[in-house]
Formats: sequence, C-alpha cells, structure tokens
Amino acid sequence: MTNVIENIFGKVFSEKNLKVFEKIILIAATLGFIIHLILILLNNNGYLDLSFFKDQLFVNPISAIYTPFSFILIYEAFLLIYFLPRSFTTAIAKQFEIMSLILIRKIFKDIPNVNLNDNWIENENNLQLIYDLSCLLYTSDAADEGLGVDL
Repeated sequence: MTNVIENIFGKVFSEKNLKVFEKIILIAATLGFIIHLILILLNNNGYLDLSFFKDQLFVNPISAIYTPFSFILIYEAFLLIYFLPRSFTTAIAKQFEIMSLILIRKIFKDIPNVNLNDNWIENENNLQLIYDLSCLLYTSDAADEGLGVDL
C-alpha cells in the first residue's frame, strides 16, 4: 500500500509536472488579472452591473492584483506538498510564504476600501489595512529570524 502511494506521489509531484503546473499557473494568473481588469472596466462604464458584490473587488483596478495572488497561492500550496517529503526546512519556509501571500492578497483587497478623508484611526477599513500590514511585517520578520531564509 505504501509503495502505491509513493508511486502516485512521485508521478503527480514529478519535476516535469512541477514545470507544467508552473506554466499553467503563470498563464492562469495573467489571464485572471486581465479578465478581472476587463470586468472592472465593464462595471465602471455601466456595461455590466456587479454591484451585488458587497466589497470593492470590481470597482477599483488595484483590486485586480488580488486575482493573480490567488493563483500564486494555489501554486505555493502545491510547492508546499512538493517540498514536504524532501526538506522540512523548505516546507516550513513555504508555510511562511503562504501566510505572507494570504496577507498580501488581503491587502490588495483592502486598499480600495481605505478612506483618506476620515480620521485614519476611526475608520474600520483603514484599521483593517493597518492590521494586515502589521501581520505581514511580523510574518516576514518571524520567517527571517526563525529560519534564516529570505522570503
């Protein structure tokens, strides 16, 4: 039974499949970014009504960066599984990278909601961005100090 699982793992997570998956993710991230920008353009010019979404994902072009980060996050999860049996240290570093990517992705989602006109500290959206940036700095610092690797 163990040999069957190892064979399946070896075939799914081979070097060849890693390169193919990397190309697929790169193409999907690029296309996702372009499609997201087109949806924002159509929504802002009145050709498409995406107002039923409660957040600003289809209003501000900066939000389009959220989409490629989602695809990169999938790729990093794949790499975590790929490196897990090969190197424990690299797998831990990948976990920090995934946490950082989640936070960066959330920051790009939160940026359009920031209100520069209100008192910075009293606005809930501004505070959320501050929390996310603080967590990102903490995660990066913890990864650098704890593992001795640059993320």
